[in-house]
Amino acid sequence: MTRKLSIITVNRNNAGGLKKTIASVICQTFTDFEFIIIDGASDDDSVGIINEHSDHISYWVSEPDKGTYQAMNKGIHVATGEYCLFLNSGDYLTGSRILEQLFRLSPSADIVSGNVLKIRKNNKYRLVKSPEKVSLHKLCIHSLPHQATLIRRSLFEISGYYSETYRIASDWEFFLKALILGSKSYMHVELDVSFFSIGGISSNRDNYNLSREESFDVLKKLFPTLADDLMEYRDFYNSNTGRMLSLIKKKKRLYRLIDNLTGFLVDTKKKIAGR
Repeated sequence: MTRKLSIITVNRNNAGGLKKTIASVICQTFTDFEFIIIDGASDDDSVGIINEHSDHISYWVSEPDKGTYQAMNKGIHVATGEYCLFLNSGDYLTGSRILEQLFRLSPSADIVSGNVLKIRKNNKYRLVKSPEKVSLHKLCIHSLPHQATLIRRSLFEISGYYSETYRIASDWEFFLKALILGSKSYMHVELDVSFFSIGGISSNRDNYNLSREESFDVLKKLFPTLADDLMEYRDFYNSNTGRMLSLIKKKKRLYRLIDNLTGFLVDTKKKIAGR
């Protein structure tokens, strides 16, 4: 019988993170899922931890791979669930009932996305919400939170598996292909699904140039006539000015106050200039 969900965890020499991920999965009150772990030939205690919890793991392998996206693709190939959830080592579910709460909503869209809590180095966290609706402009600025997003498994046969050429941008490319070019269905759920530790390759500031290079390559490939404009738009909204504008717009009263103050200053300047 087909499971409702395949949870796929990719790991490489992150035994501590893997242990935390496994603990959050095996305590779930929802049980209609399979748990798949793809380990990249770790030489720390990762394999020992996997063996320790093997009764709760449907499939696992430890062998060399060419990176995160190849490992994810390996997981997809052996998955049998209706949906896939990628919960990589170090990521963990927010509570033992979160999957039960999620599937109680009877998700039926091709891609179902909740919210993620990004953990900073000081152990404080920031809530990152997935959008209510998706559009090219919204996805151009930010990808969906992978650790809180259900993807219909059959979608990978339609939109393609993750590109193994990139190190950072392949999940973003997949969402653009599926939701924008493929017009697949999308659903936002107002649930905080998982915790995500900042510090991986995609969230490391040192990899900004690589991220930008890959992102621009994706845009040129998928939207050749719009790529330059979309990249400029993406760069602006991911700049400090763009982030500040976004925050101000979320605070409607502050936005109105600044708007009114700006109008007042402009009028005052005009009056002074006219004297």
